[in-house]
Amino acid sequence: MNLRLLIHDGMPRQLPLDEGTITLGRSRSCAVQLEDPILSRQHCALTVDGDRIVVADLGSSNGTFVGGERIEVRSISPGDVIELGSVCLLPHDFDESLAEVDCTVLRNQDRVTDLIAMAADRTQDLPRAGDDLHRSASKSPRLLAEISSDHLVDELVTLLLRSHSGHRDALARALDRMISEQILETCNNREDLRNAARKIVEEELGAQGDDQGAR
Repeated sequence: MNLRLLIHDGMPRQLPLDEGTITLGRSRSCAVQLEDPILSRQHCALTVDGDRIVVADLGSSNGTFVGGERIEVRSISPGDVIELGSVCLLPHDFDESLAEVDCTVLRNQDRVTDLIAMAADRTQDLPRAGDDLHRSASKSPRLLAEISSDHLVDELVTLLLRSHSGHRDALARALDRMISEQILETCNNREDLRNAARKIVEEELGAQGDDQGAR
């Protein structure tokens, strides 16, 4: 399959859907950052496992919808429309014709119609989601290589935090700070990077605990 995710949040773009899991939401730490203020920082996740595609809501406040129906976890097929607030997502196999989509049950019909037209034209040159992230990472290839071994740990942490919204929000804020404070670019080695990241995470988890204690 030649799977791609067509995305419309005001700026149509695409993302190749390879094996594995990607997260989508407002946070810059997500693989796909989406522009809609009502979305959660980490809103949902898409997993491709062979011929299987699974969409999972990550405890968002305003929900993840497939075919107009709110879901928690669901297996979907290419051509199924995912809606997050005003954002529309359309997984599509570019080697196959797009199946007919019933737009009458959808909330963002105009944007879905745009994505259907793009899929029908087999548009291959849309801007790629994540290009900015790749360009930033390319500036620090040595550090990127050193921390790539931690990817599995990151995936496990994501799974563990899915059921704890407070910890998930604290981690999302920590990741936002790591990006905004440019610790990847400014740390000289892996140990400095770990220490800087640990300090930020501890501060955000501490702030989360203080907020809960005050309630």
